[in-house]
Amino acid sequence: MHSSKPELVWQGRVHLGDEPGVFDDAHYSGLTVELPITLQKINTSGPDVTTLLLVSQNVETFAGYPGHLITVTQYRPDPHRPNHCTETVLTTARLESSDHNRKEVALNLANQPTSVYVGVRVHIDTDVPPGLYDDFVLTQLLNKSESFTFAASLGFHA
Repeated sequence: MHSSKPELVWQGRVHLGDEPGVFDDAHYSGLTVELPITLQKINTSGPDVTTLLLVSQNVETFAGYPGHLITVTQYRPDPHRPNHCTETVLTTARLESSDHNRKEVALNLANQPTSVYVGVRVHIDTDVPPGLYDDFVLTQLLNKSESFTFAASLGFHA
């Protein structure tokens, strides 16, 4: 059972797409945005999964195209190279019109350290020809964790 209310990790208005100024009340990021978050396991007896929820506005993808790519990447110290890290893709998903501007992305964090550093990247669907890219706004990132097992915070924190 998930907690009754998802935990707000980030809220704002970031415009993704190829037409700057379409949403004049949002910061324009271009084709991609990535939010760094720290997931901290605070309930060691809880399940090793959590769900990230991305909330958007105006997502309108074309049928026959894959949709906007969501990539969750883990950043971990490289044991073979001091002061370096390795990147591992934990999961990917696609944001489409049929998601109604709310996309849940489940993460299995079994066999991970207590603190997990991840980047949540959203890249617009560029399979569509330039000039027809979908312009939309990313508005929230939330964390849904059963029994409040994982707490999330924006940024990488030791």
